[in-house]
Amino acid sequence: MSRQIEESKRELARVMELLKDEPRGLSITDISRILNMNRNSVSKYLNMLLISGHVDMRSIGVAKVYFLSHRVPISAMLDFSSDAILVLNADQRIVQANDNFLTFTGYERDEMVGIRLPESSLPVVSNASVLQSISELLRGSGESREIEWEDDSGNYFFLVKLIPTVFDDGSPGITIILEDVTEIRKALRDKERLIDEIHLRVRNNLQIISSLINIQASSIEDINIKDLLREAEGRIIALSLVHENLHHSTDQQHVIADEYLESLVEDLRKSMGIPVGIKVIIAAEGVRIPFDCAIPFGLLINELLTNSFRHAFSKNTGGIVKINLEDDGKDSFSLIFSDNGKGLPEWLDPYTTDSLGLSLIRNLIERQMSGKMAVISEKGTHYEINFQADGV
Repeated sequence: MSRQIEESKRELARVMELLKDEPRGLSITDISRILNMNRNSVSKYLNMLLISGHVDMRSIGVAKVYFLSHRVPISAMLDFSSDAILVLNADQRIVQANDNFLTFTGYERDEMVGIRLPESSLPVVSNASVLQSISELLRGSGESREIEWEDDSGNYFFLVKLIPTVFDDGSPGITIILEDVTEIRKALRDKERLIDEIHLRVRNNLQIISSLINIQASSIEDINIKDLLREAEGRIIALSLVHENLHHSTDQQHVIADEYLESLVEDLRKSMGIPVGIKVIIAAEGVRIPFDCAIPFGLLINELLTNSFRHAFSKNTGGIVKINLEDDGKDSFSLIFSDNGKGLPEWLDPYTTDSLGLSLIRNLIERQMSGKMAVISEKGTHYEINFQADGV
């Protein structure tokens, strides 16, 4: 038997060598004649080479021409990849591993092949969530997917890609690709820490400025100047709270609207001395404002609240302010701001007045938020505002 195997290897090598010298290909008759080999033997060897992927065949008329395959063997392709790759059969046994996976685990190829993955302690791939996903894929109840994996120390991060695979005999398998994203993830964390530090420092600096303005206002007797300083302080508070909210958010990219609005109302109530009888009802649960839009949004809410607190209600009387914010999708938002106070004076046109507060409101909405505003002054003041988060 061993003699026959050795003879087959020699004959296969002769066929391969001949085809190597004839890149345009040869027929079975040509190979049989040149090598002085039986046609049936030539046909048998060519079939073996076709199955193994070493030879390709094309039909030219009635003749079949064979030539060396230009395809790269799968094993070679696996080793060209910069990722660590593992191939499992239906029994979750390892049938192939590329050099990167062997280097990553410290195994030799002979030690690796044949191991059942669920019974191994291989890093990353024997993780419970990975094994569960592999089982689902083999049962046909799952699809190709990616899993993020992080070790307990937080020093290593991998993106695990699971791809259903079919072998030549039709049996199912799984190809596992491990992409090392450790450096990317660490760079991202460093960036997040830097952004977080920036938000913290900006917030602290704005709070210092706010405190200085407050001290200055307390020493001024002129009520008009004092009010102007209080308004400036309110705007700084609105900016400061944006950065504080971003500092506490999970991604430092979005302001959690309801938390921001509650903080702003509370701070303005304290700085302006608003009586507790004026209630503010906020409906903005689940709405997140992108960072680029958060500054004009904060300033807008500050102006609307300041106007209502200062002008809508008589002193020592109660009232209600309602803020309703909805995410309409595709970076579009709807804001309804209303109070049940005195309403705007009949002579005041909110669309043309040059008063600082309303002018600032119009400019923020139209120029910085790509928005539109409708104002109704009946039984209080009612603003309907639509704006775009990408309008900045």
